Amino acid sequence: MRFKNRNNQRPTFLCVLVLLVLCVSCNQAKTQGLPNKTLVIEGTLEKLGPDTGMLSGRIAVYRLAKYRVERVCEGNYDSKEIVVDHLILSGKEFEDISVGDRVCLTLKISDQIAVRYNAEGIRRSTDTVKTFYVAHELITRRTHPSDCCK
Repeated sequence: MRFKNRNNQRPTFLCVLVLLVLCVSCNQAKTQGLPNKTLVIEGTLEKLGPDTGMLSGRIAVYRLAKYRVERVCEGNYDSKEIVVDHLILSGKEFEDISVGDRVCLTLKISDQIAVRYNAEGIRRSTDTVKTFYVAHELITRRTHPSDCCK
């Protein structure tokens, strides 16, 4: 009887293993072609999208910002400007930051985003976006003057 139970478990184990392999391979195919999943840059805030007055909760709320890229500290990025989606959790993400401020940004790179936002002068609804840069950390150089690239 014990021997039979082990044989019954074998197909279940194999099915779970196959599903795991499929999930991993699908995830790799989805992100194939994307550079490193993290990008660290030093940039200057050029334009800030409007504050929606809402916080993330049931839906993700993002505020767009456009930065001039001063320096790439980690990862690969070739353009002089970058559009960043900032997830709004507290509503205070830009409390001490103004247009013209130099900041350090740690960005997560993705080929999709929970909810896409657009803002005049930053991203139009007609723009095709293949790669989203989502802010993971934003530090102003005024409050933390150390080098971003350390």
